[in-house]
Amino acid sequence: MLNGIDDIDWFALDGAYGPCTEAPDILRAIASPDPEKAGEGRYDFFSSIWHQNTVYPVTAEVIPFLVELAGTPGVHQRDHLLHALGSLCDPDQVNGEARNLVRASVAVHSGPLLPLLTDPDPEIRAQAAYAAAWSGPHFTDALRERWAVETHPAVRAMLLPGLAMLDPVAAGPLLDDALHDPAPQVRAAAAVALTRTGQPLPDGALEAVGSAFAEANPYENAWSGQHPGWQLVFRAAGTASARVLAARMAAATDPEARVRLAHILADRFHGSRSAAADLLPVVRDLFTDPDPKVRDAAGFAVLAAGEAAAPLADVLIADGGHDALDVLVRLGHPGYAPLLLAAWAAGESPRVLDTFTHPEPPPFDPAVLTAIRERLARPPARHSSLFAASMAGDPVGDLLHVLRSWGPAAAGAVPEIVACLPHHPAAAAPALAAILPTTLPATDPTAFSEVSPAANPVALAAIPALTARAEAGDVRCGHAVLRLTGDAAPLVTAAAHLLGTDSGSAFELDLVADAGPAAAPLLPLLTRWFTGAAEPDHGQRRTQVAAARVAWRATGDTGPFLPTLRALVRAGFGPGGLAADLLTETGEGADLTHEIRRLLNSDWYARSRAARALHRLGVPAEDLVPALLTAVASGHRDAHDALNTLATIRAVTAVPALTTMADRDERHPASAPGDLSWNDDLFRRHLRTTIVALTPVTGR
Repeated sequence: MLNGIDDIDWFALDGAYGPCTEAPDILRAIASPDPEKAGEGRYDFFSSIWHQNTVYPVTAEVIPFLVELAGTPGVHQRDHLLHALGSLCDPDQVNGEARNLVRASVAVHSGPLLPLLTDPDPEIRAQAAYAAAWSGPHFTDALRERWAVETHPAVRAMLLPGLAMLDPVAAGPLLDDALHDPAPQVRAAAAVALTRTGQPLPDGALEAVGSAFAEANPYENAWSGQHPGWQLVFRAAGTASARVLAARMAAATDPEARVRLAHILADRFHGSRSAAADLLPVVRDLFTDPDPKVRDAAGFAVLAAGEAAAPLADVLIADGGHDALDVLVRLGHPGYAPLLLAAWAAGESPRVLDTFTHPEPPPFDPAVLTAIRERLARPPARHSSLFAASMAGDPVGDLLHVLRSWGPAAAGAVPEIVACLPHHPAAAAPALAAILPTTLPATDPTAFSEVSPAANPVALAAIPALTARAEAGDVRCGHAVLRLTGDAAPLVTAAAHLLGTDSGSAFELDLVADAGPAAAPLLPLLTRWFTGAAEPDHGQRRTQVAAARVAWRATGDTGPFLPTLRALVRAGFGPGGLAADLLTETGEGADLTHEIRRLLNSDWYARSRAARALHRLGVPAEDLVPALLTAVASGHRDAHDALNTLATIRAVTAVPALTTMADRDERHPASAPGDLSWNDDLFRRHLRTTIVALTPVTGR
């Protein structure tokens, strides 16, 4: 066994980690009679030789040895090796430049698979059928002959999709019969085979297929790839067919089948905007299922439905679980409040106000405001480790974000927010700026009551507290004072302190730019960023642009920073786009049109700002539309910025393409995986507002 293994120059064959000199040891380990050592060998195979779906030159070289091991009695888990041989030929499960070489190697060395089709072990026969079918059409006759005599349902379920792939015409009658086979594995395999060949399920077979997926192990057939068979079939089914399949699974006596149904629905909701509305009645029934595991899974499904879950608000309120609460918060439904208060009272901390996953906070509720004030007044939580702290998130920051979103309605919480300034200034200062009136006097507190009858002395204390923090170097607090009073002095003082300590981020300097001419005294502290060259680090480059913006807004003089901006544009990447945007805002940059066009067409992070810069330089909006539409459609995080840019430059020719994106049923790839449906709903709203903003110009 493994003859010739030492004759190969393994050093010349790359694997996942470079020259795969460990390949002989891995193969010998797989061949070991010790099951533990053999298991380690298989683990190493999937680490070094076939790593996370990627194949390498060494993968093709080990194929004949893998075939030999799979055909040698006594080798452990031979069915796993056969499964690997088949999967290595599946283009949906393999990537890498060597993938065609690997498949060719399997085809060339597949001869020893033939006797395995009659192996006494049905697991060996099943996986041999899978590997043989992927090896090529030379196995068609052998597979057909085996189908004629095979009686084991699991083996028949593996033979059928292979025959359908190799000879779809001849397999047609077999598939028709198999859709009504007594064995659920065979019915499910027939549905997978039809779906793989692009054929719809016959209406008369839907009940039988639905019951098959309710009964069969969804992961037992390799032909569905890395996903269960029901996912492949359900994704491809039309709306009417999906309803029938779902209804049949919902009637299953096994609660695990109903749990699977909830995950099936979630998967469909993640792929289709209309699917949730079509299948909400099924989700509603799952919420009243007698099995708690099914009800929990229903929460997962409704979370995947996005805004289409609104009609289920009543069952969500009745359910009261964390997923239900999460959906109510995202929907902005007032019914969230009692559930959140009950969870807090029970000592639970549902992550439903997390600013990262919930960009749109819940609506104002006076009882929730009272509870938030009480929670903010508690001593800061202590955690046993950095890991525990990271898992807890930033609950205080999240609560402050909610208060900020409520604006003046949250004025009662001003004392607690002021108390948060020392340890949460980044969230507390903007919250105060959003909640308090923007006409607060900086020096005459007695005038405050005339501005706002609801004001109180505690609210007035916010300004001195913010000012004190600003004088100690907190730019955010200084910016809040500017917003509330119009007085830029505390912001400038904070910036001077920050810049004097050789620190300062682009974000903070962008706030300082709002001080306008009042920031002129900062110019000597900013000049260290105006080197005439791009800094090596992209974060430092962004700070260079932000410093230039402060100087421009303060003095209107481009002289100190113009060479630096020009160097940043030439350096490219995201900071190059920022520099181009500011450069053209100052009226400069016409001679860098070529470099800015390069940013438009080559760098995702610079694309929208480069488009704005080119438009200022006189490039017509319609010339910029293709690049911006590419950004919108790509799923890159620049998509929202690209939409804003299309509106800013009045790119009316983009309306038809934007309308197509907004009206399509497929979810938009710009959505993040964890909250795909909700992010898609948010993105679709942005698409529609952009269309509305541009439509009047079209004369429609």
